[in-house]
Parts: sequence; C-alpha cells; structure tokens
Amino acid sequence: MLAVYSLFISSSTSASDKLPLDYFIKHGDYLDLQLSPDGKHLAARVRLDNKVVLGVLSTADMKIVGGVRPQNNDIIHSVTWVNNERLVFEYAEKQFSFDRPVPTGELFAMNFDGSKREMLYGYRASDEQTGSRITNKDDSLASQDVISLLENDDRYILIAEYPWDKEGNTYYNNRVRPAIISKLNITSGRKRKVDVLPHKRSVPLATKKGQVIFMRWQDETGNYHAAYRENNDSEWKNLEDVFSVAEDMIPRGLSEDEKYVYMTGFTGEEGIYTYFKLNLETGESSEIFQSHNTDIEQVIFDKQGLPAVGITYPGTSEYVYAQDTTRASEIHKALVDAFGEQTVTIASHTRDWKTLLVHVRSDVNPGEYYLFDSETLAAQFIWANSSWIDPRLLAPVKPINVTASDGEIIKGYLTLPKTQGKESSPENKPPLVVVIHGGPHQSGTRDFWDYNSEVQLLASRGYAVLQVNFRGSDGYGERYKKLGYREWGGKMIDDINDSVKWAIDQQLVDGDNVCAYGASYGGYAALMSVVKEPDLYNCTVGYVGIYDLEYMFTESDIPNNWGGKAYLQRVLGNDKAQLKAYSPLYHVDKIKAKVMLIHGSKDRRVPEINSEALSEALIKAGNPPEYLQYSQAGHGVFDEEDRRELYQGLIDFLDKNLKS
Repeated sequence: MLAVYSLFISSSTSASDKLPLDYFIKHGDYLDLQLSPDGKHLAARVRLDNKVVLGVLSTADMKIVGGVRPQNNDIIHSVTWVNNERLVFEYAEKQFSFDRPVPTGELFAMNFDGSKREMLYGYRASDEQTGSRITNKDDSLASQDVISLLENDDRYILIAEYPWDKEGNTYYNNRVRPAIISKLNITSGRKRKVDVLPHKRSVPLATKKGQVIFMRWQDETGNYHAAYRENNDSEWKNLEDVFSVAEDMIPRGLSEDEKYVYMTGFTGEEGIYTYFKLNLETGESSEIFQSHNTDIEQVIFDKQGLPAVGITYPGTSEYVYAQDTTRASEIHKALVDAFGEQTVTIASHTRDWKTLLVHVRSDVNPGEYYLFDSETLAAQFIWANSSWIDPRLLAPVKPINVTASDGEIIKGYLTLPKTQGKESSPENKPPLVVVIHGGPHQSGTRDFWDYNSEVQLLASRGYAVLQVNFRGSDGYGERYKKLGYREWGGKMIDDINDSVKWAIDQQLVDGDNVCAYGASYGGYAALMSVVKEPDLYNCTVGYVGIYDLEYMFTESDIPNNWGGKAYLQRVLGNDKAQLKAYSPLYHVDKIKAKVMLIHGSKDRRVPEINSEALSEALIKAGNPPEYLQYSQAGHGVFDEEDRRELYQGLIDFLDKNLKS
C-alpha cells in the first residue's frame, strides 16, 4: 500500500475571511523541479524577490548545495541535467520595454555545486568572462533547442539552432529560417555545424548517437508535414512515403532502444488528438491508448521512453493507459489511488526509475512535489507551489455540460464561492462573472479543471465564476475546434450566452447581476457577448481585446508571422461585411453594460489602438469606460505591482456594478 507523508499548511485565515489580494497576484515560488539521473540532486527554478533563480538541492537532506542567481533583468527560463555532474540552463530577460521576460536562447552550463559555470551559447557569448580569461566564443544571433544528450559522451550535446530575423533594429525568434544542427561542447562552448535542415519552420528529432532521422515542419498554409531518413547521410523522404501512416501524423520522440517512434495524430469522427507508435523495423503503427473522447493533453512516459499514461479532461482530469501494460502504468495507478481526486503526473525520474519526482495538482491545489520510492512505495513531501495558499480555503471547480441553442453540447466549469455552500435561494445566490479564455483554436487554448488564480480570486470575493469551452476551443477534437472557424462573433458567442442562461435557469446564480470578463480573444468575446445580449449583462471587462476584426489584418503581428495570413484567412475569412458585423467597435449603441478596458501599450499581438478606438466610440455613445493602461506591458500584464493595481481595479469595478 502506498504511504504518503504530507505537510498540512496551517493558517489563521478562516473560510469566512477575505483572502489577501496578494495571494492571487503573486507569481508562484517553486516553478519546477528536476531530478538528476542518479537521484542525488534536485534542480529547482525558484522565484525569489521577483526573480527566477536556479537552486540545486541534495535529496538526502534537502540542503542547497549550489545554484546561480542571474544578474540584471535575466531570469532562469529552463533547466536540463546533462549527466550526474553537470546541467545546462537557459535565460530569459526583460527586453524592449516589456515587463514580461522573453527567452533569449542563451545556454549556460555548470556543475551541480555551482562550479565551472560557463556561457556556452548566445548573442552575448563573446562578452562572457571566466576569471581572468576572456572567451573566444562567437556570438550566436539565434535561439537553440537541445535535441540529444549524446549517449556515452559527457563532453558534447546536439543542438538545433534557429537564426533570428531582423525587423528594423530588433531581432525576433520567428523560426522561419531552416534549422542548423550543431554539436556543442558543454565545457568550452565551442560548436561545430553538422547539418542544415531543408525546410523552414522545421523541428528535428535525433537519436542518442546524434543521428537526425526525423523532421517535422509547418508550411505557410498552417499544415504540418514530416520526413524520415535512416541516418545523417541518407536522403530525406516524406514520412507517409516510407511508412503506412496518415499524412497528419507527427513524430515526437524515440523509445530508449530506438526501435519505435511515438507520434501524435487524430482518431475517429471527432478527430480526437492522441498518440501512436510506429515500429521502425516492421513499419507497423498502432494507437497507444485505449479509446478516449477528449484530446490527450499530457503524457507520462515509461522506462522504455514510450507514452504510458495519457491525461485528458472531459471534465475533471482522467487517465487512459497504454494498451501494453507497463510498470509506469501500475505505479501511476497506485499514486492516483493515494492522492485521490487530483491530477497526478511524474515530472522526473532517475535513470533506473527507482526514484520518481511526483507532481500533484487540482482545482484547489496550485501544485505539490513529492519524492517517491518505486520500491518501497513511500512518498516524501518536498514543496507546495504558491505555498502561502491553504487549499482548504479555496472554492471547488465543478464541470458542467450545457446544450447550446443549436443542440451542440458545450462543456465548461462553474465555481461557486466558498460561503455559498450547497444552499440556493433568492436571498443568497451569488452574482456571476463569466471568465472567457483566449486563443482561440491554438493548442491548449481552453479552460481546464485546474487551479486558476483569477477564478479563485473572484470566488474569494463572493462571485460565482463560469468558464465556457465554446466551440472553437481546443481539447475536444478537430471537428469541435473547426466549428468555431469564422464564428468568432457568431456561434462561439452564442455558446457563452447560452451557458450564462443555463446557469441562471439552474437557480445557481443571480441572473440580475452578471458580468463578462476575458483577455485577448476573451476580451473580444466579453464585449461581443454584451453586444448580442444587451439585457443579460450588467458589466463587461475587455483585457487586451480585439474590438475591430479588421485590425487583425492591419495592426496585429499575426500576418507577419509564419503561416499567420493563412491562419487569419482560415479562422476569420475576408468577408468585410461579416468582419464588421462581428466587431464590437461598430455596435457600441447596443451596449447597455458598464465597460472596463485594460491594455498594455507595448502589445504587438493586439495593439492598444483597439481599446483606444473602442473607448472613443463608447464616450461618443454616452457610455464612457473605465480604462486601465500600462505603458510598459505587452499582451498581458506581468509585473506584480501592475497586477496588484489591475486586479484591485477589476474587483472594485465588479463591486460597483454587481450587487453582492
């Protein structure tokens, strides 16, 4: 039987008290942990004094034995163990007046105790000094991905380099140029070019010996392709010409023995996203998991390096297991039994799979880490992310199903404030805030059964929160996603409004006090919802929203990105009459709700001209909005001081316009 030893957080805050705003606007403290191959050390990205630092701990006593704290505006972006002694890590930095750190592509290495630190790669490599020695490394105006740790070679790794593009005086990592394959020394930083991939927007897949045998890429129409070759000296061939696989199957990784490649693709009439494995010797392919009705969002691998557990979200998190039973599947089932109704993943493991790093999270749990011994089946508590939060004081998130006006089943989540309990009467029904997710259509753009700081903040202030995975959302198959194409202001908005009416009809919320709120596409949808149903809402909040769909073609950075024009044509079309009909800017006369607008002046994705134009139109219509503007923010506010002002302003706006 699995034994779990956990630390219960003590708190003097009772469920009836109002939790501090800072609980919800602060960024998490422990961002992620990773075990060394021998399990003797843990590498941890930790937020400290509003910076992200790297700490290395001994698993024997959890004492810090090494680490690095970046200088200036840099933070630690990612960490990878190369071997038991040495690890590599990347930086991100605040650039171009944005408050959100941007990955720089720079790569550093050090020993676990912090010694022999070296900048290996990056645009500032020639500036790096180690002691009295000035390096002779060249600057690399590119980003990189580590694609192979090169088995039995503790000196080199294999990287893919992605040269930057220059626009004016600024470089961008658009990855629209062919990738360069290079061998990089993890001590000196010297590198040697091995190959150049033949396609733009390409991603390589390499063996442990450094043979790049698979490649995937996206063309300018947005379609994905894959190719295969036997070794670095062979000719590339389209994957479907070599093996009997569908054209849309994409290689993702190789098994430990390199006899199989696992791939992603779609299955069934709904086009559910799932995993396949291909036998490279026989050419036979098969689905890895048993049937599931929603997309696989995350996988856990077995000792052979193949997906063993798939995590999917039809409502709460659910698991599907590989049809070939593995030890990883058995261990995961035991962990799920022990941790109950939470999402359980294996974040890292030792090379021999004796020690595992287990991550546990839920709707009311921002995340906990445990060290797990696969032989004794004992789990030792390590750390809780956002450790200042007591999960017992947070509000449960409940999955819902809503039948839309045209019969389509819409899934989502409803969170009732903690003080609401199970009682429902006209006197105690809470006001409702509809929190609308962004995107749409991209991978991962949907709402999940998970901890969400915005949702919990609103619930802590007495508001019910409705999240709607309207058609066009990811996670429910390609058919459902494509139902949203060219319906941004049509059926996608109808799904949101139908879900609001459902919640009111269920006598769960106060139908006379409803507000819509969202960011990016969600900001657009928050305004378009009150255009289409003026009497349903008291207020609406648009955060970095698009309010004239024509601006997507003329002001946004999307048309300049690889495949961007094709994406806009596919999801919006070029019918100017429909674009205008679906743009809130041209319908301010229909808006009865009070409006709040939030925008960053450095936003390239959705420039501030959107909020400026809508604000001007609302003022002329006699409905002046409240406006929060952030001069140093881009597509979303990251700085904690600005976030504190933003969310306090949001709560004040809701309190003023909704009766609590």
